[in-house]
Amino acid sequence: MDSRQHGRPLSPARHDRPGPGRLEEAEDWYRRSLAISEELGNRPYMATTYHQLGITAQDRGRLEQADDWYRQSLVIEEELGDRPGLARTYAQLGLLTEARTQPQLALEWNIRSVSLFDEVPSPMTGTAPAALARLTRQLGLPVLEQTWQQVTGQPLPEPVRDYVTSHDQEPGNEP
Repeated sequence: MDSRQHGRPLSPARHDRPGPGRLEEAEDWYRRSLAISEELGNRPYMATTYHQLGITAQDRGRLEQADDWYRQSLVIEEELGDRPGLARTYAQLGLLTEARTQPQLALEWNIRSVSLFDEVPSPMTGTAPAALARLTRQLGLPVLEQTWQQVTGQPLPEPVRDYVTSHDQEPGNEP
């Protein structure tokens, strides 16, 4: 049965990450998926596919291209009010900017992700809570407090403070 009949794109499983030798193949599948989604006007699948193309580009070391894909995903996720999608893409932009050695900007992206949900960590925020703790270790709690206030307009919530301070040990160095 043709996947277009159900409006579902051709693509590998959404959260499967292909091995290093298969990134080109994955990109090809995601581009096919994107063409079908665009033809059908399926905006949610377009956003998901843009996000996955961003991950694939990032895994291939194509950081500018990854940034472009993520931002295309964000446009649609914002239009749709897709908070889980926004959280995932903000978290990926956090990882991307961290890879570019821009920890302050990475902190801002991860705050955007974590602040979308009351629960910390929320399963919807992907890598953002762990990244927030890691970046807080690097930059300090006062920087997190100040940046949280700048990004959200609110003081740092106690559950977030508790999470980052309870996860302030480097992996393998826990007491």
